[in-house]
Amino acid sequence: MAKQERAGRTRQAVLLAAADTFADAGFESASLVDISRRAGVSKGALYFHFVSKQALADGVRTEAVDAVGLAVLRALRGGGPAVQALVDLTHELARLLREDVVVRAGVLLGLGGRPAGCAAGAVVAPAGSPPEPSAEAWRSLTAVFRALLDRAAEAGELRPGLDREQAAGLLTTLAAGLVLFAAESTGRLAPAAISGLWSAALPSLVPADRLTAYRI
Repeated sequence: MAKQERAGRTRQAVLLAAADTFADAGFESASLVDISRRAGVSKGALYFHFVSKQALADGVRTEAVDAVGLAVLRALRGGGPAVQALVDLTHELARLLREDVVVRAGVLLGLGGRPAGCAAGAVVAPAGSPPEPSAEAWRSLTAVFRALLDRAAEAGELRPGLDREQAAGLLTTLAAGLVLFAAESTGRLAPAAISGLWSAALPSLVPADRLTAYRI
């Protein structure tokens, strides 16, 4: 059992070091030597858990997806007003991108592995880098937003006649913007910045007399 625990800690240390390196340098420039040094393990120990840099990138991306998935599940399963769940979900996604290097690195890998600091869209994904996120991922997020909007409509939270499909698409566009911000500066993911987005978006979703009912 102690051996398994040590192996688990080593694997997690390697994943965290890989996330730090990918976030700092990008996929193409990251080296396994740098990653093993950051993790404080030998290259042999690294290879025991991950046979290649691609396998490491896959591991980082999987952990990032799991973290985002938990946030989504909490939003879908939580009680209370559905519009508040939408607001809270976007704040949680921003927090993960801002504070969790594994999530941030997983997102950057999905954008083509470009180094931190490059302007969004300025670098084409290099050969051999992890693939960009599929359209299915964005469709899934849109479906989450639509489910919460449907729940909000049933509770009478939304503006009469609101096109929920278009509203879900708008929220997906906002989420995509957060992803692009993560590639440039985590400062643009600060809570005040997310609240500012909701100050602009919320009046298009709910009646004027309900605007003060939500914490943005």
